[in-house]
Amino acid sequence: PKSSNLPAKRFCALPPSPKVLTVYKLIMIPFLLLIAFVTAAFSRDINIDTLAAEAAKQNKHLLVWLHKTDCGYCESMREFTLEDDTIAPVLAKDFIFEHINVNEKDTVTYKSHQSDGKAFAKKVGFSFYPSSIFMNAKADIVFAAPGYIDEKDFIVMLHFVRSGAYSEMGYDCFRRKEEKQ
Repeated sequence: PKSSNLPAKRFCALPPSPKVLTVYKLIMIPFLLLIAFVTAAFSRDINIDTLAAEAAKQNKHLLVWLHKTDCGYCESMREFTLEDDTIAPVLAKDFIFEHINVNEKDTVTYKSHQSDGKAFAKKVGFSFYPSSIFMNAKADIVFAAPGYIDEKDFIVMLHFVRSGAYSEMGYDCFRRKEEKQ
């Protein structure tokens, strides 16, 4: 290829005219306000401390279920375990249930500390999803299980927590005892 002694072409972008900027502002400002409103409208304030106190008043435990968007195991556990005909009535009767999607911008208050769902999960030591965290009246974790749990094992976990057996024995011991009966 021939080399040329001509200077390289330079493209200069002209600044937008004031009219274009005005139209841009008229379009973008309402759009950004709408996004801010929608984000605020769909984020939740989840107060674990208050939920645990409410559970205590009702003589129940608090179950915090951590999950995330586009998690196949999370969706399967929701559909096949949490919505199971045996599990759902026990959850309703003996637990206050709260789910936290760590991908959403919810505000979670735990032990008077506010954060988002992902920071809460990290604070309590569970960054594996799904995770089931059972708490007492003081919002202390009494039992937790990371990962997908099928209906058969989950019902045993619910019995373990609601009976208070966690204060006397470990889960594996309780499960073996339950299997013998």
